[in-house]
Formats: sequence, structure tokens, C-alpha cells
Amino acid sequence: MKFTVFGKERIEKLFLINILGTLEALRNKKITIDESEKVIFTPYTFFTLEKKGVNKKIIDLIHEGCELEDVESLCPDKLDKVIEELKQRTLILLDKYEEDNKQIWVQIDDVK
Repeated sequence: MKFTVFGKERIEKLFLINILGTLEALRNKKITIDESEKVIFTPYTFFTLEKKGVNKKIIDLIHEGCELEDVESLCPDKLDKVIEELKQRTLILLDKYEEDNKQIWVQIDDVK
């Protein structure tokens, strides 16, 4: 499946929403850190977004999300706090984007 998102601000906002949802699913034990690394918290994601000129603070969130496995293995008692801090930073960034009144943000192609 291929998603196409039009506009840099929409891409940024969509990634923030994705980060927030992923962190919330992690906090509620609905997905594992391993799954989160397959969904969004990958070096591929932050390198690709960096090349596209996406807001560095969003790239930093993704980069830090890539380190959650290290937090879990080295300081498991701090994992929930780190997830919550990432969520709060995501919400602060998300608040900076205005409502987008366009009807369709995302085009989905090649659904199988």
C-alpha cells in the first residue's frame, strides 16, 4: 500500500499524529517497542524526513523513539516516564499547526 500526502505541513502534522498514537499504544501495552520500530521509530524514517526538510523537532522525536528499546533494557522503570515526555513534546509541536480544512489529506494507492 502506498500513501501520498500533499504538502510539507500536512506531512509534519500526520507524522506527529502517528507518533502520538504510537506512543499512546506503547503506554497502554497495545503494541511492543519492536512493533513501534517497524511502524515509525526507524532510522530510515528520520533520515528520509531529514532529507525532505521536515521540522527537526519531529525528526528528534522519531530518533528518540528509536532509543526506547535501550531505555526498556537499561532502565525499565523509566520507560513510562520517557514515553510520557515524548507524548507531551509531540502535543506541544502538534499545537503549533493550524487546522487544515481541506477535505482529503491522504491519497491511498495500491490497496491489496
